[in-house]
Amino acid sequence: MKLGLFWKTVIVTIGVIVILAFSVFGIASLLAPAAMMRFTEGLGLKSISGDYAYQEYERSGDLTYLTRSFVISAELGNDRTAESRFSALYGAEDFSAFCTEQGDVVLKNSAGEELGRTPYRVYLCGLAASVRYRLAGDAEARDALIAFAAQETDHAFSPSNAFVALTAAAASGKDVAFCTLLKSALEGGSFDTENKDYCNIIKILEDVIHE
Repeated sequence: MKLGLFWKTVIVTIGVIVILAFSVFGIASLLAPAAMMRFTEGLGLKSISGDYAYQEYERSGDLTYLTRSFVISAELGNDRTAESRFSALYGAEDFSAFCTEQGDVVLKNSAGEELGRTPYRVYLCGLAASVRYRLAGDAEARDALIAFAAQETDHAFSPSNAFVALTAAAASGKDVAFCTLLKSALEGGSFDTENKDYCNIIKILEDVIHE
């Protein structure tokens, strides 16, 4: 009897500890989503970390957290979530000022080697273009996407811009029709045609079109 009472007490104690742990976790999620964002990121739970970043944005209105939640969703291929969060970011009144404050993004390859720099807004819109390409289901959506790319790609044709992102996506899928539209938009735009990336993109598009 004493042994049975002992184990019963142990089980009840463990149960109470588990309930308290969940309660603390839940309270922290509600009151300190930024802390939970960092905690889950440290555990490698990237998607959950992005959700906590979005919760922190809803709590504080800080675009830093909205941006982080968008980038994570885009990188993980959670396209509908990424598009929803980018739309909120792009439509924010202080989006332009926020991007200017961030300066340039350092672009790196998989080995961690620096490839160059690009303006923060160009970087974000490049990611958004990839997301929107995967979601574009009809000709109207694709036309709107090309118009978005033309609007958000600077004259200097900075690295990782929306046209670069769209070309990578369309070329990998052998999307001849869309590559044709991209090439036409690029040649009709006011971009630096001497830019190395611009020339490479035109070459890639031509290769896909005439393959």
